[in-house]
Amino acid sequence: MPQPLSRDSMADWMRGRGRVYWPGCAGHSPLFERWFCGSPELAADCWFCGAWIPGVNRFDVTSVHDAARSSTFFLSPALRAGWQRGAIEHLPLHYAEIDRYLATPGRFDVVLLHLAPPDEQGQCSLSLAADFAPAVMQGLAADAVVLAHINPGLPRTRGPGIPVQRINAWVHADEQVLTLVDDAPDASLAAVAAQVALLVRDGDVLQLGLGKLQGAVLAALSSHRHLRLHSGMVSDGLLGLIQHGALASNSAQQPPVCTGVALGSAALYAAVADSSLVQFAPTRHTHAQATLAALPNLIAINSAITIDLFGQVNVETLAGQQLSGGGGCADFVRGARASAGGRAIIAATARAGREAASRFTPRLADGVVGLTRGDTDIVVTEYGAAHLRHLGVDARARALIGIAAPEHRESLAQAWHTLRRSL
Repeated sequence: MPQPLSRDSMADWMRGRGRVYWPGCAGHSPLFERWFCGSPELAADCWFCGAWIPGVNRFDVTSVHDAARSSTFFLSPALRAGWQRGAIEHLPLHYAEIDRYLATPGRFDVVLLHLAPPDEQGQCSLSLAADFAPAVMQGLAADAVVLAHINPGLPRTRGPGIPVQRINAWVHADEQVLTLVDDAPDASLAAVAAQVALLVRDGDVLQLGLGKLQGAVLAALSSHRHLRLHSGMVSDGLLGLIQHGALASNSAQQPPVCTGVALGSAALYAAVADSSLVQFAPTRHTHAQATLAALPNLIAINSAITIDLFGQVNVETLAGQQLSGGGGCADFVRGARASAGGRAIIAATARAGREAASRFTPRLADGVVGLTRGDTDIVVTEYGAAHLRHLGVDARARALIGIAAPEHRESLAQAWHTLRRSL
């Protein structure tokens, strides 16, 4: 059996083991966070790594000790201070590549996990965050240490788990699980979602990116039927699909929902514990090109910060400042385009920010491209859809200008005319 774990004994387990994996989303233990804040020396000379999600995982472990360092795949505002003082490294990798990076043999000395209590077979469910921990565990050396916070508040879910015998030390503590409730979409985002819904057919398989767009689109699909979800994350929008009967039937053999992570309310967490409704799976499955290409009629639906008239999409930066990361957007877009009947949608309001600036720009200026023009398939705003897949350069520009905010179309057209002459 694992040994008892306390804040004091954690120092003994971590001494001389400086490379630490700490999961994101609800895989992040609030108890371990308090221990690091209360005993900053635990983080001294340690390098932490994890997929910490912007707006969700706001704790910067490098803030507790000057000798702590970390690597992140999403450079969120909460991590900016650490980034600016050189304590945080940003690794700009897609999810499929993150999985391979984390699975490198010997990458980590210590793994900090947040798990559901063991079942009768001695397996501790990864619960709401099954995304990257399986890759990390694959690469662990035999002498690497696994420290677990066993939380009775976490539901057991259908998906990967950690055997009790692989846990070196654990602490059982009932803690509030991280929740995130979707805000109601504003009128513009609801109009975008309505346009997206026009492109979805009954029986399609849906992937949706993070943020408000997911909830808005799922709300707009309540009258659809026989839908399936295959996504990196599901949120409270799933509850509406269940309530309105929009999902394919529950099945012990093939649940209608496959995801790596769930993040939402307590009601969502109760729902995803149904093994006939939701299958949790690691990133190596949810984001694998072979998996995605084999799903007929897969629709990838993701958002954008800016889009240029070539069809290039920026999903990471605003005014030159890094706000997030590439995540799984490119993985899903390419997988959807390889799917029989698949489509890849980039959806966003035509106006951005309080200034109502154009979401579209003649050419991306920040130098960071999340999707190349060859990746981009369909772009949707509240003014319609631009189908770019087989369009030439000039036709692409015209199609995108046609779904821009009306007050910005003339200036975009003039800018394209000038840019086109220089090509």
